[in-house]
Amino acid sequence: MQESVPAQKVLVAVDGSEQSLRAIRYAAGVFPPDRTHIVLFHVQAQLFELFSDLDAYPHYKSRVTGLKRWATEQKMDISNTMDSARVYFRQKGFPESAITVKTPARKLGISQDIVKESYEGYHAVVVGRIGWSRFKDWLIKSTAMKLVAKIKHIPIVVVGGKPDAQNLLVAFDGTHGAMKGVVCVGALVGATGHDLHLYSIIGSKKKFWPGDDPYFTIDNCVSRIVTVDLEIGEQLEEARTRLLAEGFPTNRISLRIHAVDRDRATHIVQEAQKNNFGSVVVGRRGLITFIDEYFVGRISDQVLKLADELAVWVI
Repeated sequence: MQESVPAQKVLVAVDGSEQSLRAIRYAAGVFPPDRTHIVLFHVQAQLFELFSDLDAYPHYKSRVTGLKRWATEQKMDISNTMDSARVYFRQKGFPESAITVKTPARKLGISQDIVKESYEGYHAVVVGRIGWSRFKDWLIKSTAMKLVAKIKHIPIVVVGGKPDAQNLLVAFDGTHGAMKGVVCVGALVGATGHDLHLYSIIGSKKKFWPGDDPYFTIDNCVSRIVTVDLEIGEQLEEARTRLLAEGFPTNRISLRIHAVDRDRATHIVQEAQKNNFGSVVVGRRGLITFIDEYFVGRISDQVLKLADELAVWVI
């Protein structure tokens, strides 16, 4: 009898917006139904307490009825969204027992409540890039961006646009953070028929292949990865080995090493877009020096700004 694989618990933040619905569809497409437990999580605003206070003021009493009706409609909309999401996950092969709905009342604030919940045994958080109010998200830091800054113990996936969930690009530079990204993707996605592209950026002075082509490409990582005297070769082989251990077929793992000295975030996003990879996986501190971070900003932050139509995994 085959031993069952422990379920990976994934929190999907839901606010009823179109982008959160796309995040639901992305999660259903990227995570394996046989080893993922999905928690649909929505933080409810405590509006009725405000209404009870307003009832005491004659000037506002006539308006409270309309506000209560609006709040009830919002609650019904979320309930319908959750029901539709459950049906969608079922259609994608998730058993009923692997789908949970949680709608707690707001306590600390939306982002703070999601952060607190993320410590309850989760392996990843999925959130839409833009919520209900596009103007508010543009004017101030969105909930998604706040969560990226606060959730550092597990991967957070920010879904923008309508990304293809089947193909993932992992930005890899051999560092601990980059290897952590490989391990997390392997554990969360595994043998689900996805294509995975290891995209490594090195300095042009470290280029080890002849000719003027800035790229070194391996389309099918069947054999051991050897890059002559380049130090990253050993790390790339370890990354391939870890992916194989999680069930990724060798014919679905590709590798490209790109010799470039600047605009690394731009090259990462362009590589994903050009090859139809809907997901980009980046480490929080990989592919960057302390000086770069001080003057330019982290690569992960830059990728998030540029990849507004992709799903960005920050690990």
